[in-house]
Amino acid sequence: MSDIKGTLVSVSLDHLRAFDLNPRIIRNPNYDEIKTSIRNRGLEHPPQITQRPGEAFYIIASGGNTRLAILHELWLETHDRKYWDITCYFREWQSDKSIEEGNLHCLLGHLIENEIRGSLTFIERALAIQNAIDLFQCMKKKNSQKDLVEMLCQEGYSVSPTLLSVMSATIKLLFPWIPELLYSGLSRKNIERLLTLRTNTEKFWDKFSQELPSCTEHRLPLFDDIFAMALSSFNGPVEGFSLEHIQDELTGLISQTLNIDYNTVALITDARAQKRSSIFGTDPVPELPDISEQRSVELKYQDKKSTGIYPTQNHSDAPDNGDEEHTLPSDTESEDSQDHTSRQGAPEFHYSQDTQVPSSASLKPSSSSFFTDDPPQFDTPESLAAVIDQTAWELAADAGLEFLILPGETGVFDIAPADNTLTNEHKIYWQMLSFLAGKLPGSAVIWRQMLIGTPNSPAGFNKETLTKIFQLICYIRRLYETQHQGDPS
Repeated sequence: MSDIKGTLVSVSLDHLRAFDLNPRIIRNPNYDEIKTSIRNRGLEHPPQITQRPGEAFYIIASGGNTRLAILHELWLETHDRKYWDITCYFREWQSDKSIEEGNLHCLLGHLIENEIRGSLTFIERALAIQNAIDLFQCMKKKNSQKDLVEMLCQEGYSVSPTLLSVMSATIKLLFPWIPELLYSGLSRKNIERLLTLRTNTEKFWDKFSQELPSCTEHRLPLFDDIFAMALSSFNGPVEGFSLEHIQDELTGLISQTLNIDYNTVALITDARAQKRSSIFGTDPVPELPDISEQRSVELKYQDKKSTGIYPTQNHSDAPDNGDEEHTLPSDTESEDSQDHTSRQGAPEFHYSQDTQVPSSASLKPSSSSFFTDDPPQFDTPESLAAVIDQTAWELAADAGLEFLILPGETGVFDIAPADNTLTNEHKIYWQMLSFLAGKLPGSAVIWRQMLIGTPNSPAGFNKETLTKIFQLICYIRRLYETQHQGDPS
């Protein structure tokens, strides 16, 4: 009896072998269910088999390797002949094809069969495709990626050039260091994130290394070794995968090896920075921490309303506008606002006799002078201190860190220590504010990158943030000037 699947034949287990290029490497996740089904109902779907020229045994031609392994187990457990002699569809090896061509046909048949079930991990698919490419290259010595894509398509397995590149990079750059993580089911999305992380950091490494003296550059380890060290620590089950942990490990290794600031490297390794041309260049919506996660501040700093510093903002009574309150305006809106302010002259500060503090609405960024034409009652240490505190609070709010801003004893704001839960983006805001508050020495490298950028990388802070920074700087400068003028010495 024969049909399009082949001729039905009875074959004993000792004459049947699994396909040696089987795409499935790890245990089938449905193994136990399949075994129970075969034990209770028998082998309902006969496997397809073939026989290579010159070989005495048969091999599985398309799918069925899991069923063959289960039949061996059941035979050893029961010695029931129904598991020893099995019915199969036999398909003759095409005589006009070489061994390589026949193996390629079988390999892609297994791959397609498993692809239909969707039970292969990404790395198993990648390794199977690589085996198919190796077979194809044995048949045709010279071939391009286009040739490989066309060959796979002709054999019934469609794959894009992009996917082919990702698979090749995964095998070459990730598989040697995290095989267990990949075999346990790391997704293509996370694999691409790791590859992007590697590409960005390698470019940074190469550029920085080229600027070093040749004697120093020669003493540096290879970037491949640094990346391997960062990855290999996380070679475990996919349930424990954390891109942030790998980023942190890689950032620390590069920072220590090149002896540069951690946050400078974090500009490259941070996942969100990889999605944008710069860290805040697209005006992201800051992620505010949950109330339960916010830092507790000492009691003497908690009641800010009683200090009279924020008379125009009552956040407890303000309507909930969702993310709108902390969304940075677009560049276009910012520029329009600046142009309008420039035409109107210096910012118009609204104040009352009780507080003499500018309203928050008057603190919109402006390209004009921040204090030159202010009313005299604002050009005092007390009023300037209030404006400084308000501006620092607004700047911190852009990153969701306003709860860390505290009144300072010298007139300049204070800022609470940051904990380990802050993201890299928020750490940069905290570092900048700590620097302005006089609590942290600045790093020339990171501030150059954040404020003005480089020919190869745009500045980190967007226009509105930059304007607020200089606004705050001007207020602090003016405060120190007024304090100096009032000093009898």
